[in-house]
Amino acid sequence: MKKRSSKPNKPPPNCRRVEDELKLYEAKFRVLFDNVSSGVAIYQARDDGKDFVFTDFNRAAEEIEQVKKEELVGRSVLEVFPGVKDFGLFEVFQRVWRTGVPEHHPVSIYRDRRIAGWRENYVYRLPSGEVVAVYDDVTKSKRSELAQRMSEQCFRAIADYSYFWEVWVGPEGRPLWTNPAVHRVTGYTIKEMMALPDYPMPIIDEADRGRMGRAFSSALKGSRGNEVPFRLRRKDGEVIWAEVSWQPIYDTEHGSLGHRESIREISAGERPSQRLVDSG
Repeated sequence: MKKRSSKPNKPPPNCRRVEDELKLYEAKFRVLFDNVSSGVAIYQARDDGKDFVFTDFNRAAEEIEQVKKEELVGRSVLEVFPGVKDFGLFEVFQRVWRTGVPEHHPVSIYRDRRIAGWRENYVYRLPSGEVVAVYDDVTKSKRSELAQRMSEQCFRAIADYSYFWEVWVGPEGRPLWTNPAVHRVTGYTIKEMMALPDYPMPIIDEADRGRMGRAFSSALKGSRGNEVPFRLRRKDGEVIWAEVSWQPIYDTEHGSLGHRESIREISAGERPSQRLVDSG
């Protein structure tokens, strides 16, 4: 009779290879999970999708939400983030868990008593049935966008509804923007004024072109001017008196963006004497 070996049975080579590949996959997944810049939260459904509990939470998510993984694993998302239903993400969890179809939850603002911020989520279901939310905190960019939009709206409110004719002239001497008052003052539409060749000479009466040409050249070099009178030739040929003020415009690094002109029509009583104009 043969003696049985006391050594434990070794798994077949194929099984060992599968185990090694799984370990390698898990190691790669953990490195990616812990170091990806996006927040990643993994949930397990409870009570037939009526609740979802945390099973994992990466480092980026900890930084975004200012909470440690150990403080929330095993807890309900409704408890940790009570605003998740109003945010609209909880319904996404339920749909993705039931259907297995990934969903994108667009940029929306999340808020509760502890935190508030703009988040963008992508949700999918793992083969294990767990639900994964990969998301980014876009609060800074959203605030910047809102601030820019508000700044633009304020600019439009001031510039577009200003009674004076306002022009932004680029460093090369071409108009980059003008407000609707251009039509009232000159008879030209915004589109016509922007396309006008050799700006501003066609709107300056011949008698003042030399003097105002020098002023315009000075403005392009960064000078300032205040209430300089000149005769303006409208589109219909009528000559009116106006005055222009200008100042240079710079970006945050003091690079030239051109200059701004503010032009208004002046009454007969405000017109300068011919001698004063000729001396200019």
